[in-house]
Amino acid sequence: MTVKTMVMNLMAAGLFMSNVASASLVTIDQYTFDLSQFDGATVTYRADGSVGFDGKLWDNEAGVDLYTLGELAAGQYGSDPGDQVSLNDRVTPDWLQLNYATPVTITASTHYLVIYEISSYTYVDPEGLSFQIKVNGGSLVAASTADASNFDIGGSAEDINQLVFDLFDLGFTPGQTVSTVYIENIDSGSGTSDPDFIFAGVAVPEPASVCLLGLGGLTLLKRWRRA
Repeated sequence: MTVKTMVMNLMAAGLFMSNVASASLVTIDQYTFDLSQFDGATVTYRADGSVGFDGKLWDNEAGVDLYTLGELAAGQYGSDPGDQVSLNDRVTPDWLQLNYATPVTITASTHYLVIYEISSYTYVDPEGLSFQIKVNGGSLVAASTADASNFDIGGSAEDINQLVFDLFDLGFTPGQTVSTVYIENIDSGSGTSDPDFIFAGVAVPEPASVCLLGLGGLTLLKRWRRA
């Protein structure tokens, strides 16, 4: 069997990843996102409210430039060019919604919705939990139910609150899809109840199984070459 034939067999079996395929995968902390899920996606928001847009450095450090909620929003404004979406009005709550052009399929590994919110602290502060979500127009779920953590991605980027929602806990099962993610501000009684969102998407825990399969295929190929 020639090397070319072995590579073709690996590709057919899904064990060999091309550079083009792997380039769409970005890992943030312990979660890996396939950026192709945002192809054609848009973000809508409460246009008659006080939703704000500001440029940040975090998306560049994280490798998700051009995929932030602000950049996907219609009618956005601000600098760089508005990566951050701030929900300010709490009386008549400001909101935003991520709309997938192609719904994301939930699998046994791909069932985590991860939302990143800018933090001014090195811990998860109340502002980072002052919102609620609903998926596919379902029931509202408080951010306080998410697995919350705060971390510094490094460089000159801002600290981030990472909020992880397990879609299985929200009643989803493998084979179902995510088409919309709605985020709404709430009045927590605090003057800082204005969360600032950068990025959100469906992810798998690191390491992504497809990456492991790809590395396994390359290892096999190297062994065959030595033989």
